Amino acid sequence: MHTQTTLYESVMACLASRAITQKQIAAESGVPFSTVTKIAQGTVSDPSVHTVQKLHDYFVAKGLTQQASSAPGAV
Repeated sequence: MHTQTTLYESVMACLASRAITQKQIAAESGVPFSTVTKIAQGTVSDPSVHTVQKLHDYFVAKGLTQQASSAPGAV
């Protein structure tokens, strides 16, 4: 059985992989460094959909994650 990965879970996996520094992610994604850091550390456990989407799109463009399904509730 394959479970859908949410955008948030996908972003958290990419942040945890440390394939790209948080400073680089912030500079290239347009998400402030402090926000990237807080999300990665779990300080912000409920980031805005806009922020999660921006980070997810960045990771997809970098080839670090697959595009998540747009199934209902997949944010």
